[in-house]
Amino acid sequence: MALANLYRVLLVEEDPKQSELYADLIREVADCTVDVISRTDDSLDWIARSNYHLVVLDPPLGSSAGPSGLALLEQIKRISPVTSVIVISERATVEQAVSAVRMGAEDYLKKPVKLETFQLAIKRGLDRKEVFGENSGISSLINLLNSCQLISASLDQKKIFSIIQSYFARELDCGYSAVYAVAPDTKEIARIATLLTGDEKGRAMEEILDIAVHVNKIVELEPDPSTFYRFIEKSPLSPRLFVFRFQCASPRQYFLVCLSPQNPASFEAFESRISMLRTQIELTGKNIDQYMGVHRLVYVDDATGLYNTRYLNYILEREINQAEGQKRSFAVLFIDADHFKKINDTHGHLVGTKILFELGGVLRKLVRDSDIVFRYGGDEFVAVLSPCDLVTAKTVAERIRATVEQQTFLEADGLNLRFTVSIGVALFPDHAATKQAIIDAADHAMYSSKRATRNSVTIAEAPAGQLSKQN
Repeated sequence: MALANLYRVLLVEEDPKQSELYADLIREVADCTVDVISRTDDSLDWIARSNYHLVVLDPPLGSSAGPSGLALLEQIKRISPVTSVIVISERATVEQAVSAVRMGAEDYLKKPVKLETFQLAIKRGLDRKEVFGENSGISSLINLLNSCQLISASLDQKKIFSIIQSYFARELDCGYSAVYAVAPDTKEIARIATLLTGDEKGRAMEEILDIAVHVNKIVELEPDPSTFYRFIEKSPLSPRLFVFRFQCASPRQYFLVCLSPQNPASFEAFESRISMLRTQIELTGKNIDQYMGVHRLVYVDDATGLYNTRYLNYILEREINQAEGQKRSFAVLFIDADHFKKINDTHGHLVGTKILFELGGVLRKLVRDSDIVFRYGGDEFVAVLSPCDLVTAKTVAERIRATVEQQTFLEADGLNLRFTVSIGVALFPDHAATKQAIIDAADHAMYSSKRATRNSVTIAEAPAGQLSKQN
């Protein structure tokens, strides 16, 4: 049954006994070396250093040691699209299996796995690498196909930008690139994504890209289908560049700029591939637009433009899962306008609604990009700050309190109304360990502010068990 050639296989498995069984079964199928690692967060370094024919993933459940199986699959396919990947899961679902196949998995197996099924999947994965892995032309098509699959499966623009950068890193053997967005009216250009390391060399390359974009007037790449890409030769002021123009779920134009790219083997074949990639990006952009339209109807509050409590429930579930897996904390701020009933009684509910809309815009500006603000109901708002420690949460809450105190609302209408807010702060998991409990803890802290002086910030009390441990 064994195949003739020597293969390299990476096995990601936490259980030593299970990894020994898997390794023996793999060696029965093919003459190969099997490297075994137990932590998923170590696997990307191994894959980047080695030309593996096959990776078998059996990531531990509920571990903080690294990304999940599907997340790791996606990252592996960005690094090496021609590497076959088999994912094994104890709680596999049809939805997960479909997602895995769309991301390029050779197979998605549910435990307990039959020995024959496992070995057949191994043989298919190695056969695929044998057929496609060594042919550069076919490898380029596999790179394109895998990138298009990843793009089509994503509704996140930032992730799509990262996939595009990874595609061209392989296509042009380019280690440094950035994505720039151009405003449709002002033509101002801003760097929104980079593919480089966080060390001094990476920051220097980032500056070189910014200078090169300015010197070569990238924005002037005409919006003509025949000029959606170009190579710019090296000059005394700029290194050699590759520029790729595309659009994705926004009226803005985007430009990928690669630093010191290699020439493709065939410009005609290269242009055909990136034309298909561009089409996939634009189609996915339309899907994102449609999704966001539905998303807005379901999750956005009409009066304020903020997210509603439906989306708050989803975000809290997501944040709790991530916080538990990564051993980190997040904060919830419960914000209530003081004496807001007087404004409604004096000026009417229409004015009150306009103030709430303006307040929502103020709150959005006072939190970080990673934070989300929600309208909880009436004149109550919730902000989820993630990731966040208690010191940062207190700082953000105090910034909100002080800013609202100084803010004059509805100046354009000549009303010049002012009011204050009371804020309660709760930290997960210090003050609460469930979705409802963290909201209740922040809510109770807010009412403590109300009962005291109003226009203040109050930190939630730790649960009784934690208090006794501290004392």
